[in-house]
Amino acid sequence: FVLAYVLEGEILTKISDTPEKVYKTGEMFYEWPGSVHRVSANASKTQPARLLAMVFAPKGVPLVMPPDSGSAH
Repeated sequence: FVLAYVLEGEILTKISDTPEKVYKTGEMFYEWPGSVHRVSANASKTQPARLLAMVFAPKGVPLVMPPDSGSAH
């Protein structure tokens, strides 16, 4: 799983089939095992954004996997 913490600015994200959401400085979000990270973007065209992602996975397991062939992109 992944815990993400917004260090600065605002981050637009969409995970699996959840609606897109903007997270602001100091907020966190969670990506559950097997979820698909569909959107990750700076929510502002003028202000910088920084994100700290903490990935919790067994050693040696691939961290990025292609989506299933039936998934929307």
